[in-house]
Amino acid sequence: MKKLLALTLFVFLISLSYGQNSLLWEISGNGLEKPSYLFGTIHVICPDDFFMPEQTSEKLNSCEQLMLEMDITDPTVLQTVQQGMMNPQMKNIKSDLSEEDQELLNKVLTQTLGVGIDQLGILKPWALSTMLSVKLALNCEQPAQYEMEFSKMAGEAKLPVVSLETATEQIAIFENIPYEKQLELLMDGIINKDEDKALFVEMVAVYKKQDINALYQYILEEGEMEDFSEFLLDNRNVKWVPVIAKTINAKPSFIAVGAGHLAGENGLIKLLRKEGYKVEPVQ
Repeated sequence: MKKLLALTLFVFLISLSYGQNSLLWEISGNGLEKPSYLFGTIHVICPDDFFMPEQTSEKLNSCEQLMLEMDITDPTVLQTVQQGMMNPQMKNIKSDLSEEDQELLNKVLTQTLGVGIDQLGILKPWALSTMLSVKLALNCEQPAQYEMEFSKMAGEAKLPVVSLETATEQIAIFENIPYEKQLELLMDGIINKDEDKALFVEMVAVYKKQDINALYQYILEEGEMEDFSEFLLDNRNVKWVPVIAKTINAKPSFIAVGAGHLAGENGLIKLLRKEGYKVEPVQ
């Protein structure tokens, strides 16, 4: 469990390479007049580590729309996410923590976010874990986001942005983790922050090499992730495939999702191939 905070940042990251290293994949065949593209993102990364493989911009500009897991530039989406992060009746989680854990959490919140548990304790534990994971794992003040960069590129190319799922659906994913487990993971991530930070650095280095098969091993080696992979990855992939198929048959699309969704027997690459599409890495 000590790796889970760092893995939170990569749960939508890891992908299976099927023998080749690439973050960018071409989807063709099965009656498509023009190819679409699938890109595996990492949700947060320091600007100095941010990069895009060759041809990424070219392939995006060859499409007619950008598809993200969720359109993070939409103000209504952000409002829904913010509301979903709050505990019912604004309950403060400190009442469910020991005095020792309260003191530790308050100290870390104040040091990293500038606000203590009295104010931020009204957030759900998974929301606090997400906020803290960014601050504790990264060696930069302002992280970069692939989704934001792709949205900017789409805007410059005058491409519409569409979503694979709603903000409500994304929030519901985290609600599948029992409340007590959320508290446990929150405190565990704080206690093991140094180890998690070192793990994050390792994974970023591997990501930059596009060695996505090696990255996939990080998830396989984290035993508790098996408890979450079904609803974090597999179920969503199965739900997304018909949406993607309908979308790419209507118009060529550039699809950017956390690269963890590309992996395994229930990963997007294999599921799309089962539907008759040719999915190959762009080199």
